[in-house]
Amino acid sequence: MEENLKSLGLSEKEIKVYLACLKLGNSKASEIALYAKIERQASYYILKLLMKKGFISETIKSGVQYYEVSNPKTLLEKIEEEKKTKENAIKELIEEQKKLKNVAIPKAKVSWYEGVEGFKTIIREMLEVEDKEIYSYNPEKVIKFIPLFLESYALKRKEKKIKTKIISEETTFLKEEKKKGKEKLREIKFLDEIMKGKDYGLAIAKDKVIFVRVTEKEQIGIKIEDKSFAELQKNIFNFLWQRISK
Repeated sequence: MEENLKSLGLSEKEIKVYLACLKLGNSKASEIALYAKIERQASYYILKLLMKKGFISETIKSGVQYYEVSNPKTLLEKIEEEKKTKENAIKELIEEQKKLKNVAIPKAKVSWYEGVEGFKTIIREMLEVEDKEIYSYNPEKVIKFIPLFLESYALKRKEKKIKTKIISEETTFLKEEKKKGKEKLREIKFLDEIMKGKDYGLAIAKDKVIFVRVTEKEQIGIKIEDKSFAELQKNIFNFLWQRISK
């Protein structure tokens, strides 16, 4: 029984007083204190705690207070009532959190990637877009970096029917790639003024912007998740795209 009382949250002294009440029946505080072997003054305090928790009830006879254990069924009802109260409080808290999230100011999230595996990870992230279109500035060095991996990425992008527009540099390789645009769901335009010979690129999706820089010695990727920033970059891209003739 002591273990069961512990599991219900009673302290060692509370258990002693409860068991004394159980064995003595309807008794005075002094009798309970003597049986439980605790100080009389302390017994009053503990009895009040047990009453508050619903374990003990009090009656008064001829001006004298008597205590006895409560019916366990009553205690069970009290526990069930407390459980429902807590459940309702949690449900209300969940609703309040939802409301606060709706009015909260969104914060940009910035992630940093390094190395070849970091480069692969950040490129794969672009396949998670929901708007089915990616805009990017990619020079030949980025497009040809780890060619087998990027070819695999292109196939997966095509499987997911994600289109892409690329502003790049005019090279023999890229002029040939441009001819394959329809089959690869890809459009390429050339703007040598800003892309010629570069080793970095930028990709824009619905709510994220990814920057990559690749050399033989170093590979860096930065992902910024912010809808407003992504929208700004998309607008800049479209402004340039409409003014490029080739």
